[in-house]
Amino acid sequence: MRERGVESVTIQDITDAADIGHGTFYLHFETKGEVLRPVIERLGDRVHAQVDQATRGEQDPALRLATGIRVALRAIAGDPLWNWYVFQSGTPFRRLAEGMGAPPVEDMNQGMSSGRFRVSDLRATWSFVDGALIGVLTAWNQGVLGDDAAETTAEMVLQSLGITPEEAEQIAHMPLELP
Repeated sequence: MRERGVESVTIQDITDAADIGHGTFYLHFETKGEVLRPVIERLGDRVHAQVDQATRGEQDPALRLATGIRVALRAIAGDPLWNWYVFQSGTPFRRLAEGMGAPPVEDMNQGMSSGRFRVSDLRATWSFVDGALIGVLTAWNQGVLGDDAAETTAEMVLQSLGITPEEAEQIAHMPLELP
């Protein structure tokens, strides 16, 4: 799928490669897009590991969230499978974001409970962040954003959470040391 593109791979191709029948396929999946769900979950786990490594045990939820945004945007934009899953699978974005796992939610909750983030409506805030990420990925895919789009997005998200513009800029542009 990564080599040929998801659209060009048929369910027959999948069942042939797995040496299973169509019936077995449909016992586990409704669509070929669902086959990618475990792959996307592993990619999400990899993003979390990269964030942990890049933040090296740092507990500041603003730093962790900004790093996660930067790493995730680059990972999604740079992987044709993940990109297809986000834009073509029909999976609602909130479910996609939930598939990213607990770390971003934990960072947001820690930031709110500690007073680091000032959020009056959590659902509206998550909708805003989700929309920002999809908007940036869309524009990035269209080639209208530069290489610093991930940093700019992280900076703007932090500002929306009540981080001062100066600190948000500093956090969002810190060098990342990734494996």
